Amino acid sequence: MAVTLKRIMTALEDMTIKSFINIDPAKTEIKHFQIGEQGFETCSSDTLILIKLSEINKALLNIPCTLVIIADAVFSEQELSDTKADLILLAPACDQTAICLAIEEEFAAWQRLGDCSIQLLQACQEGATIQQLLDLGYQMLDNPLLLVDVSLCFIAHSGGNLIENEPLWEWTLSKGYVNKEYAQSVMQDPDQTEKGANEEVLVIWETGLLNHRQLVGRVLKNGRPLAYLKLLEYNHPITKSDQDLLIMLCNVLALNLAAASTNENSLTDTFLTALLNQKMYDHAAIEEREKIYGLKLYKNLYAVVIRIDNGRNNNDRLYYLKRIIQNFFNRQTVIIYNGQLVILLDSRTREIKELATFENLLQENDCTAGISMVFYHLYDFCEHYTQASNALSLGDQLTGSGRIRTYDDLIVPHMILSFRGQTNIRNLIHPIVETLKAVDKQKGSQLLSTLMAYIRHNQDTTLTAKFLHIHYNTLKYRISRIVEATGLDFNDSETLFRIQLAVKVAELIDGDQE
Repeated sequence: MAVTLKRIMTALEDMTIKSFINIDPAKTEIKHFQIGEQGFETCSSDTLILIKLSEINKALLNIPCTLVIIADAVFSEQELSDTKADLILLAPACDQTAICLAIEEEFAAWQRLGDCSIQLLQACQEGATIQQLLDLGYQMLDNPLLLVDVSLCFIAHSGGNLIENEPLWEWTLSKGYVNKEYAQSVMQDPDQTEKGANEEVLVIWETGLLNHRQLVGRVLKNGRPLAYLKLLEYNHPITKSDQDLLIMLCNVLALNLAAASTNENSLTDTFLTALLNQKMYDHAAIEEREKIYGLKLYKNLYAVVIRIDNGRNNNDRLYYLKRIIQNFFNRQTVIIYNGQLVILLDSRTREIKELATFENLLQENDCTAGISMVFYHLYDFCEHYTQASNALSLGDQLTGSGRIRTYDDLIVPHMILSFRGQTNIRNLIHPIVETLKAVDKQKGSQLLSTLMAYIRHNQDTTLTAKFLHIHYNTLKYRISRIVEATGLDFNDSETLFRIQLAVKVAELIDGDQE
């Protein structure tokens, strides 16, 4: 069985490789290995020969094989480079026996991987279940295996009942899901990255919260995480060969999980994505699809956009959070779009009752959400998705924005900020507002805030006094001072509107200056 030269070079890394000549490790496969030059005339490009430089026959350099040379004599790299053989030069202190053992172990590991791949493929052909595949993997790896889905909920395990002193495994096996602290550590681990050099990260080492090291394989289908297979370093250390076998087992499980999973939500996901991309815009066609896909929605609709704030492990975290959000709202209308989660949220009333607990969920997962205004037809989904996205970005510009930003609260600031590109928005500040701000600053009074509370409560003195926690007569005195200082006519609704707008503008300007 062939072993890639790249694997052999990796095995020899700790033995101080001095230089490579004529080497293309990605394209070279090794089938034969020998020590010394005996019979070299019949060697081919798939032969690896271990030899000392002092013992080498120069004719050997013209054979198209691969030479691992212990450089125990003086040599010229220029002379060696003019050869047909591929050369790996090792430092003189390298031990020949250790080198030979490392290479033979690589052949044995590759043979083991080949034998295991045949067993796994045969098991798949015979219709093995996920549990049977894990049992077979446990026999091969001799370390416990635990399979969880993208929301880190339990799917299956093998060997897990035999372990002790590993509370997180015991929790998962008894409760059916990974506990919150461990899930957070996994999804926000700064040492994990989405991709290596032009390839997916297939395995991740996890340490810290566990008493044993754990190697986690990512079960992927077209780059999309389906599950995670955890290999606990319990019975013996995990080798490079074990890591390769874990990846192979993940690939087999990906086929099994993809075939076993239903596609009941894929049509809904495609439909919602088409609405956001505006590939579907005919009202009648959209309503027809809504009926075909069985989207029985309440009257009040909202678009919700959820952003992961720390930017680490976004791919895995998105699929993890998608499942969490689906369970939280008990809705399947959650999709991944432009690197964020987008929810078509329907509600029986115009109030979203889960907002308080939803904010806690966002806090726990370091996310922020934007929520659109209410709408009533699916063909308006794209427009309100834009509102939710705008709410997110607007909240970043305004002080005091929390984890949830609603476009209802931000529509006026959005209008003002959009207008800022056309003119100096300070011109929108009404003179009455400027006057009251100056009086408050000079006298230490609260006339402007009193005026705003009075307007918001429809000039009801009782409600306003209660809201401000002041006596009724104190409120009447403040209102008389406002009229005296500004000449304001409370029957002038246009002026009252401009005052409210001016206060919003002033808040935005003050926020920019902080």
